[in-house]
Amino acid sequence: MTDDTPISHIVHLVRSFEDDATAPSEIQFGRRLRPSALAILWVLLVAGTLSTSLLVVFLWISDSPGWWFNLIFTLLPAFFLAGCGMALTESRKLSRREAQLAERWHATRNHARPSAGRVIDRTVSLMEHGSVSSFTLTVDIEGASRIRARWYRTNPENADATLLQTQIPAIGSKARVWSVGAPNDDEPLIVEALDASMVIS
Repeated sequence: MTDDTPISHIVHLVRSFEDDATAPSEIQFGRRLRPSALAILWVLLVAGTLSTSLLVVFLWISDSPGWWFNLIFTLLPAFFLAGCGMALTESRKLSRREAQLAERWHATRNHARPSAGRVIDRTVSLMEHGSVSSFTLTVDIEGASRIRARWYRTNPENADATLLQTQIPAIGSKARVWSVGAPNDDEPLIVEALDASMVIS
């Protein structure tokens, strides 16, 4: 099943809910490629495309088992290179969108107001060694609607945390939703949820 969580909805794990708490100072997106790293990857992709093109030309003008053989080894690298290009383009687009949302949150966070909510569903993605890579919470906001938000392990604030499944907020646990105005998919929104491994008095 595809994850339809809006990119603007982010989960923050907290140890407790403070009565006099203010809105989080930053919205915690996952780490993405820096512009310099992205530029290097584009250079490598262009170089790979040029060298592959030369090899394909050589393949077609040389002796080979048949046209079907040439076609297969033309399409395979073409699909691979096109996929890499699409992935880099999408990464850059998401980075720009997240930067815009971060700026938007910084400019409006003083006007954000909390809404009480409750976790009604969750989905978890695990790494090879069993720790949590990311998770998505579905939260029912009292007197409003249901929203979905995601937690990213790769956010710098999480310091690549090794999060265990026991720390993921349980279904039925309380949550606090920070937003400016009515929650929607285009505006930044933060769901504060309790670390399930903490004992709350």
